Amino acid sequence: MEVPMVFSEARTDDAPKNYSHRFAGCLNAACGMLWSSAYVLYVRQAHKDSSYGMPVFALCLNLAWEFVHTFVYPLHGIGRYIHFPWVFLDILLLVQTLKHGPEQWSHSSPIMAENFYVVVIICLFLALVAQWLFTHEFSKSNSCFWSAYLCQNILSWGSVWQLIARGHPSGHSIPIWWCRFLGSLAANLRYLYRVRAWPEKYAFLSSPLALWMLWAPCAADLLYPLAFQLVSRQPK
Repeated sequence: MEVPMVFSEARTDDAPKNYSHRFAGCLNAACGMLWSSAYVLYVRQAHKDSSYGMPVFALCLNLAWEFVHTFVYPLHGIGRYIHFPWVFLDILLLVQTLKHGPEQWSHSSPIMAENFYVVVIICLFLALVAQWLFTHEFSKSNSCFWSAYLCQNILSWGSVWQLIARGHPSGHSIPIWWCRFLGSLAANLRYLYRVRAWPEKYAFLSSPLALWMLWAPCAADLLYPLAFQLVSRQPK
């Protein structure tokens, strides 16, 4: 069966003369530094609030993506230097989540609190298998985009719903949001630049599905500070 074009390898790796690897790399580095800062702030806020801010399934998907694309199907370019520390930052965040998760759920769902570790283990297993199979089935470069932005959508929208469902901002902070939002924006600008400067390789990023995957998380990120302010005003 022929692989759909959006999942196929690029026909050429020869960049056009007007394409700047340095400019794309700078945007990639900005994304990496901002998201690394977000992970550090997540860990610090979790320790400070005795809670966790990243939704569990989003965390499992992120950790699985970073593990697969660091150790199983490593990427090229500056990304390989960014993903490696992300694995360990996510592990630190996972430790904080496991530490504070049961208490976080003890009031709203005692069953979830009692089985929190089991739920996390199942989520991690499913996420690892899904990420590995997806990357194995389709091209390494394009599957990296699709699976990463699936994670991004789940994380961005899940963070908004988590705030509203909890009714309090423990584990969350506006500095975390700034780092996530600006980091994601830098990544999106990099992809838009690639579409315009190197359409032979990145034309798939201009498809309706790709555009939706790119900008839906940004829509959620714009709602996030509103949700944060809303729950912050609630009486404790």
